[in-house]
Amino acid sequence: MTRLGFHRMAFATRVAGVFFAAMLAGALSAQEAPRIVGMVVSSERQNIRTDRALQSLTSLDAEILQATAPTNAELRALMRRFAQEARQADAALVFLDIPAVSVEGRLFVLPEDTALSRASDIYTEAVPLRAFARMTALSARGGAVLLSVAEVGPSLPAGIARAEAAPPPRSGASEILVVPAPRAAQVLDVLARQAETAARIDLRTLLERMAAVPGATLSAPPARPIVLRAPSVITPEPLPVVAPDPEQPATEEELTLLEQSLSPPVKRDLQRALRAQGHYKGLIDGIIGVQTRAAIRGFQQTRAETETGLLTPRQLMELLPRG
Repeated sequence: MTRLGFHRMAFATRVAGVFFAAMLAGALSAQEAPRIVGMVVSSERQNIRTDRALQSLTSLDAEILQATAPTNAELRALMRRFAQEARQADAALVFLDIPAVSVEGRLFVLPEDTALSRASDIYTEAVPLRAFARMTALSARGGAVLLSVAEVGPSLPAGIARAEAAPPPRSGASEILVVPAPRAAQVLDVLARQAETAARIDLRTLLERMAAVPGATLSAPPARPIVLRAPSVITPEPLPVVAPDPEQPATEEELTLLEQSLSPPVKRDLQRALRAQGHYKGLIDGIIGVQTRAAIRGFQQTRAETETGLLTPRQLMELLPRG
């Protein structure tokens, strides 16, 4: 065995207690929770429907991008950011409470600065609803778009009508559910009940229940199950906890090895703990990047400890959730 290999094995023995303590706390579950990203867009600053959607997505532990009364440029910028996050997520959900219209069977949403004088303006002034469905389809498992059709206005140019029904399904795009704004509260109640109480949530079943609300239409149910939440399964009978030896401080190499050994769920738990203490402002993505490293240094600074940006076994155990 090489000297380096023996050194790493000795360190693994010293810090084994960190991992088993995490298992006892439920941080290392056999079934990893999916990473869900959400986007919520509303045309109104005071909107009960939007608040309900945000609450439900938060209950699903989704990471949310939000915009209120965005212009065309602002909405498209938000969509580009959301598409990047969707590619790194397990599932993606979009809630739109915004005016929407139909032109030749295609649905478009209208940003705040939309000005329509003739039907052809729709292609430059509005955003195709299908674009949101293609974004949610970028995630590993897929997703859905929920459109609450807000008031469009007193008049529309010839050839443009208020959106009323979901478009037919299309390859490469996630499912779309369309509901008139006055009925959206009932659809959101279905989502809220599931998000707040159900131990297991499958998007296909959820969308079918939403589509049963009068006035709601669904392009098609997902072709396969998309699990948004499943009961936690904790590894049974963890080995006894072995406390790190305070007389043998870890080297930078050892701490780096410890960090690399952490699973993505544990890294996300660390980010949540650092965010709760006001050190971390980034996405809960399980990636120890520049923002997470700075948050660790901030955590160490508040404790008057060496600001290495690498957590010691003791600091790790203090940050990990317990029970």
